This record gives sequence, structure tokens and C-alpha cells, in this order.
Amino acid sequence: MISSALSLFLLRELPFSRFDFPHWQSVLAVSVIGALVGLDPALRAAPDLPPMPLWLTVLLGVALTWSAFGVILAVLRWWMRRGARWDGQGNLSNLVAASWLVPDVLGAGLTAVGVPPLLTLPLWLYSIWVGANALSGAIPKASLGYSLGGILLGLVPAFIVAGLVFAAFGLLLGYVPPPGAAAAG
Repeated sequence: MISSALSLFLLRELPFSRFDFPHWQSVLAVSVIGALVGLDPALRAAPDLPPMPLWLTVLLGVALTWSAFGVILAVLRWWMRRGARWDGQGNLSNLVAASWLVPDVLGAGLTAVGVPPLLTLPLWLYSIWVGANALSGAIPKASLGYSLGGILLGLVPAFIVAGLVFAAFGLLLGYVPPPGAAAAG
């Protein structure tokens, strides 16, 4: 998986056969990205809330990343089949996980060590480009623009679902300020 992920990061087009590695590798990759997202210092220092323990923010990062991954993958499965662009053959989840691996580990890792989000934004945007390039390379009938559109379309509900996961996580664990606490401060 790592050699495929590095090739994708360098914008090399790869056939679907390169993503026939064991599924546990993509599960591990997405989970590592999620753990790095959870190491973001901003998650532990939310205003008006008690600081969250590190293990809890890591768990939150994994939950947020997996929810976004699932939504984007579901949208892409639907989007890429439109107009008979993709016949459903090939491991789309492995392809998407491999395309996320290098740029997202770099982006989340830099954020975890305190690099400001504005400086990591180019890596996150590049991650979208890498994913679109990976899709168009593996699916010959899907252009780069069409693949980019599918990812951008998937990001909208992914952000909404991730926000709901974040809110539910806070409610379940009591990390929600009491009503009127923000107005009183």
C-alpha cells in the first residue's frame, strides 16, 4: 500500500489492480490519519470547555476521520457509476485510503505538532487533487474534472456528518457548555 500511496502522492496514474492489497491496510491507514487528527492541539484546548484528555481527542479524531471517509466513499461509489463511468470492479475503498495516506498524514502530522492550519491548508487541498487524480487514473472513463467533482460533492455531506459526530461525541461525554455559559462569560 505504501508504494501505491507514494506513487499517487506524486500524481502517477495507477490501475485498479494496484489497490488489491489486504483491506486491513486501508483500515490501518485511515485509523492512523484519524489518530493524527486527534492529536491536533486545538481539540484539547476548546474555549469554555474543560480540556479533553489526549486519549479522548485521539478517539474523536478517529471517529471524525472514519465518518468522513465513509460518507465520501459512499458518494464516490454512486458518483463514479453515473453514466457507466465505473463498472463497480476494483477496490474503491483501498484506492481512496491510499490516495489519502501521504498528504493527510503530512497535513495531520504537521497540525499535531502545532503548525497553524493556514500553513497546512495547501496539503489538504493537494490531498483532494491526489484523490481526483487517483480516481481518473484507475477509472479510464472518469475525467480528472469529473473525479474532482465527485470528491468535492462528497466533502459537503462529510463535513455535515463529521459535525454531527463531533456534537454527539461532546453531548455523550459531557463536553458541552451549559446553556447561557457563553453569554455569561
